Amino acid sequence: MLHIFLKDSQKNIEFHDYPGEDPIKFMMNFKKIFPSTFDLLLPVLPEDESQLDQVTWESDRHALELFKRLIKEWAIVEIRLSALTKFKQQDDANKLVKQAQQIRKNFQHKQIRLNLLEADYVFLLATHSLLDAELVELGTPFYLPTLKQSWQADIPKSVLNMTI
Repeated sequence: MLHIFLKDSQKNIEFHDYPGEDPIKFMMNFKKIFPSTFDLLLPVLPEDESQLDQVTWESDRHALELFKRLIKEWAIVEIRLSALTKFKQQDDANKLVKQAQQIRKNFQHKQIRLNLLEADYVFLLATHSLLDAELVELGTPFYLPTLKQSWQADIPKSVLNMTI
């Protein structure tokens, strides 16, 4: 479980809704996927650094909701990637994710004022765009309209509606 101090409401909460047993391992792996993770939840190390299992986190309600949404979005990506591997090969799914990561990286180089959450959205947009193109053959509905609607309040329109 993640122990989170919400700065805006001065409350401590416990967050359980993430995969896996080890919260530190989860956070480190999730940061590899979404670098904005530590902008949304800041780690607060214990005074005795040998007890990293006692790390707490600091956030506010809005940032915590964005973090939760990233977890939800990644779960959807994993389900869709799983469907792709049933239809094609695991290598195809891996290539698709690497291609989406490269799109994020290229976009970040072009947009110097882009924040990490916006870059993570670009990664999601690229991933779902590529998945939509692959899974349309199976008759699955496009996910991009849902993604854009979900993030419209938090991502600038210029990033929200970019084309891949």
